[in-house]
Amino acid sequence: MLGTDYFTTMKGFVVVFLAIVVILFGLISRVVWLPDVWSDKEVIVARLKVADEEFVELTQAWAGDGYLTAVRHCLPSGLKLTAVGDGDAAKAWSARMEQNTNTVSVRIRYNKEDWLYHYDSKSLTIAGQSRPAD
Repeated sequence: MLGTDYFTTMKGFVVVFLAIVVILFGLISRVVWLPDVWSDKEVIVARLKVADEEFVELTQAWAGDGYLTAVRHCLPSGLKLTAVGDGDAAKAWSARMEQNTNTVSVRIRYNKEDWLYHYDSKSLTIAGQSRPAD
């Protein structure tokens, strides 16, 4: 018959094992959110309405070694244009989007990144380089 020492020892092992699992999950979640890997879905991090039925969105999708981060411009006609900004970014939990009607642009800030999307010319500017939306 097993004694109480055995059960106490096993309970200790289980507690240590679960603590290690929780710590590892927490560390991994700083880089990648595991449900994103499993679901293989695109996530809309932020969305800003720039005109009637016209939106600019910051999207992310797990791409194997990081998040494919892009700006999507949803036009009233139903057409959606996308400009890829970063192919292996870190997970963005939120983003701040500000519309500037004078320059017809949206400033997007997330994870210490600062992007500018010009929705009239449909181009994304990152660190002085412009990328067209397709």
